[in-house]
Amino acid sequence: MYFKKFLQSKGVVGSLIIILFYGLLMVGVYFSGYKAIPSKINQLPVAIVNQDNASRPLANQLKNKLPFKHIKTNLTFTEAKNQLQDRKVYLIINVPKNFNDDIKDITHSSTATLKFYINYSNPTTVTTTMESASKALGSQIQKSVLLKQGQSILTIAELNQLQKQVTTAIAANPKQRDIILKQATTTKNDATQQIKKTYQNIAKTYDYHIIKVNQVPSGMHHSMAPFFLTLSFYIGSMIAAMLIVTSYKSFSPLIGRWRAYLYTEITIGVLSVFAPLVIIGLSKYMLNFNTNIYWQLWLTHSIELFSALNINLIFSLILGQLGIMINMPFMLVQVISGAGMIPQCLLPKFFKIMSYISPSFYTIQSDFNILYGGNHTQILLLKLLTIGLVAVALHLIIVACQKNKSAIIKPA
Repeated sequence: MYFKKFLQSKGVVGSLIIILFYGLLMVGVYFSGYKAIPSKINQLPVAIVNQDNASRPLANQLKNKLPFKHIKTNLTFTEAKNQLQDRKVYLIINVPKNFNDDIKDITHSSTATLKFYINYSNPTTVTTTMESASKALGSQIQKSVLLKQGQSILTIAELNQLQKQVTTAIAANPKQRDIILKQATTTKNDATQQIKKTYQNIAKTYDYHIIKVNQVPSGMHHSMAPFFLTLSFYIGSMIAAMLIVTSYKSFSPLIGRWRAYLYTEITIGVLSVFAPLVIIGLSKYMLNFNTNIYWQLWLTHSIELFSALNINLIFSLILGQLGIMINMPFMLVQVISGAGMIPQCLLPKFFKIMSYISPSFYTIQSDFNILYGGNHTQILLLKLLTIGLVAVALHLIIVACQKNKSAIIKPA
């Protein structure tokens, strides 16, 4: 009788609504919003400013190699810099005056410098994309220049040697001058072609391949899915615990604190089993993973929700609704210590220590394993469950130290 009333109380119903609300809201908003990255990153506008007439072929080559759809080539350097400041373009590739001449200068008296301008007063996704594109393009151009300069140096050396031989041959036999020159021209063409062919082969002697292990599907919503999923459940649990404890305190004077606490734990178990079914269901629709992964994620987040509700319940039992003053900072710490964006090995010492008692850390790592591949998922889940059970043990101590009080809040 009382258990049914407990389940129907405002605190319990409100906690279910809160868990579902935050879970569905965060999954729906974040997954739909972040899928634009990187699929739409090629729509960022960039500019090529060529200040060297002799480098027009290079400018066209740059335009063809850039992975962006909107490339402006009709801007002056001043106009391009203004648009960079106004965020109308996000990268400027500047080919300065005399660039082509400096490349051809094998004496190296001057350096040909291709300049990339990036406005770092932008989101990290933009700056890292532009920096990666600049480095890749710069490396390709440098490789091409080095090969061409090496080819030129070898060609000039070969032709100088040929010129000396021709001069010596003509001096020794002036009457055969025309024949010698004709043979020299043929030799020159053959040597030039041979050198060109050799350097073309040199360009093919090295390549690299990136072998992707546990590949994540394209889209930032996929790479961030473990973080978003975990956080959505944890935020819901923080507020839900505050609501559940109101039902506990309402029923405690009527049925005793131990019985009220038992109802509280049963309620936490029910919420942990049923709420993830809906939230993971929406995630399945948005991320397109299979049914096997669905049930693995359901188990993971059921354990997470159980542990998170019990952890947040610790200070709610002690302080009531004021418990959120401690639960909120702990949740914010887990945004970092969960290692969803920064690997655990790179975390500052405080956050690294906190990760070992963080439900978010074990959940995020488990999600990565389940969604994309990895080892020791069972161990991670056992540690996550252990955190929840330790929290339950602390509850027992807290409840044992509490005294029954006359009812102040009538159970709804």
